[in-house]
Amino acid sequence: MFKHILLPTDGSEASVRAIEKGAELAKILGAEVTLMSAVERFSGGAVGLAHRDVGHPLHQAARDAALFCLSEAQALLVKYDLKVNQLVLHDGSVYECILEAVERSGADLIVMGSHGAGALERLLVGSQTQRVLAHTRTPVLVLR
Repeated sequence: MFKHILLPTDGSEASVRAIEKGAELAKILGAEVTLMSAVERFSGGAVGLAHRDVGHPLHQAARDAALFCLSEAQALLVKYDLKVNQLVLHDGSVYECILEAVERSGADLIVMGSHGAGALERLLVGSQTQRVLAHTRTPVLVLR
């Protein structure tokens, strides 16, 4: 069935729940796991300018936060005795990084959480989960 599961994380409760369920599934299937986190590059404004320069302190702080999310997720997976890889990607939006992680890892399933954003929040900032669903051919298991 599935041999490699991608588990994106942003450190949120929704992603932690998805990581735990994804790990349970990986254990049952004997699948490999790739944890990934994204450092989003913003397109404009003061923050966007900082994120364009990889050496900028704000970019480094965002990368450190992504690494922290991965270390927290890795700690959750210890009890499952799985083969776990890690990726931090920073070229593009979060959903683009997730799609790139699928390609790099060879994952054949994405397990991710949904924050359950309301209609206004989805309109203003969009849903990364919805964007992944719209742009991938890889099966996606969405957990709330």
